[in-house]
Amino acid sequence: MNKKTTGVVAGAAGAALLLGGATFALWSDSAPVDGGTITAGNLDVEAVAAQWKDVSADRTDAGHAIDLDTFRIVPGDTVQGTFGFRAALEGDNMVARLSLDDLSAQGALLAELAEHATYTVLSGGTVVETGDLSDAEGVLFASADNSNNVAALPTLPADLGTDPNVSLVVEVTFDEDVADQDLVRANAVMADFSATLSQVRDAGVGGGF
Repeated sequence: MNKKTTGVVAGAAGAALLLGGATFALWSDSAPVDGGTITAGNLDVEAVAAQWKDVSADRTDAGHAIDLDTFRIVPGDTVQGTFGFRAALEGDNMVARLSLDDLSAQGALLAELAEHATYTVLSGGTVVETGDLSDAEGVLFASADNSNNVAALPTLPADLGTDPNVSLVVEVTFDEDVADQDLVRANAVMADFSATLSQVRDAGVGGGF
């Protein structure tokens, strides 16, 4: 490159540097953007007092309320306990399992009664599951706003209501097939237990995620 050309290139570079520090600009524009709000969903459960009834088929007043502290079960009796819950779920992908934790009992009468104990779970008055109490593993629910509840799981509202919306009904029968004075004044003592509502994040349950 000759000296004359070199001088032209150097001059152009210097001009470019000068222009870079100037206020020269092409058109531009901007607009405000709403950042939005991310809000967490809800998971909540509360239990109400259990209610017990004598529902023995041969009672003319079957279904009368009883007090377990004073009621004495005899062979052929069937008693029914209803455990009510207020439960709530919220979230587009929310699925949860309602289960009973620490459900245990002890006493000589337990083995006999356990063989004839069944349960029914109702949601909004509709039966969603039944079975033997010894095999109960909990019931799956979806939030009412779950937009992909492909398994058609029973749903729960976003907030707790004033009345129970889920019920667990347990029926226990003292079988008539006992001899002599077997199990006279025996008992089956139920320990305190808790109801747990736990979120499930597993596509295998069909909750829609």
